Amino acid sequence: MSVSTDASTAGRELYHAIWALVKLTFFDTKRLADWASFEHRFDEKIVDEESALRFADEMLASLGDTYTERVVAPETFVSAASADEPSIKVEQAPAVSSVLAPSGIGYLRISSFDKEGVVNDVAAAVEKIKDCKGVILDLRGNSGGRMFEALECCGFFLTEGLLATIKFRWEDGDGVKVRQYFVNEDQFFMREELPNGGKSSDIGTRRPPLLAGKPLVILLNRRTASAGELMICTLVQNGIAGKVTMVGSGTTPGKGIGQAEYDVLEGKVKLRVTRCHWFAPGGEWLGDCGQTERNGIEPDTLVEVDHGPEALKVAADKLKEMLGLPVSSASA
Repeated sequence: MSVSTDASTAGRELYHAIWALVKLTFFDTKRLADWASFEHRFDEKIVDEESALRFADEMLASLGDTYTERVVAPETFVSAASADEPSIKVEQAPAVSSVLAPSGIGYLRISSFDKEGVVNDVAAAVEKIKDCKGVILDLRGNSGGRMFEALECCGFFLTEGLLATIKFRWEDGDGVKVRQYFVNEDQFFMREELPNGGKSSDIGTRRPPLLAGKPLVILLNRRTASAGELMICTLVQNGIAGKVTMVGSGTTPGKGIGQAEYDVLEGKVKLRVTRCHWFAPGGEWLGDCGQTERNGIEPDTLVEVDHGPEALKVAADKLKEMLGLPVSSASA
């Protein structure tokens, strides 16, 4: 067998593995209506793995889903500094932080759920403000990340309730499997129902509800998305009437979809696939960022210009009103 034949065979194997994975896992089956036509469309044109990936990208683009794509590692830039002149290190702000103000107002910032174990960072931050009278939860710019950890973080604010419903493709056949996540006084648990009627559950230890029942103001903006939006829906819909409000500079994107990353052919390619839709406790779907539908979250109080301090000041005033504290021009 010639080298070129070996290369084309390897390329087709890679392309077909990508095709099969998406066929099995991509959630919106309506967009897969023409997927079968791609299975062998490029067989004669694939000469190696590089060409296979080009055609795979074309195939993935046909779905019209911004988030289903090959995951390409960013280029590594080598510093031009000489060996005896160290590069400047830029320290990023932590993803989670908290402050307890003298007025009794607690401030909790979660900028991302990307980091594995972020719930532990949130637990430490909540511990610092657990004696507060009320909370400002700042989710501005939080574009999401690990959905499961965002759900766990909701437990700091809630004693009990349905947190979210998540629907996935069923790997063992046609249909959709449904998972619902809950907290009660003692547990964080999941119930799953399969299309064939099968049911299962998973029970774990919940995070202590140190902030439950306290007045809550949530800060959001146009870049608060996905797991960030999920947390907002969960806290607002399970919150006590009159004790939860939202302040922000615009409507969120409406990203009620979730992705997973898969290694194809033992890591030759990493693929990100939109594999689930999530729904608020009330059953609402926020959409897919306008690809087919957009139902973003609108703040109760709009702050049209927010560079950081503006919306925070409004949030502090709203919280003080709920707490019966005097509102002044001073910060929280």
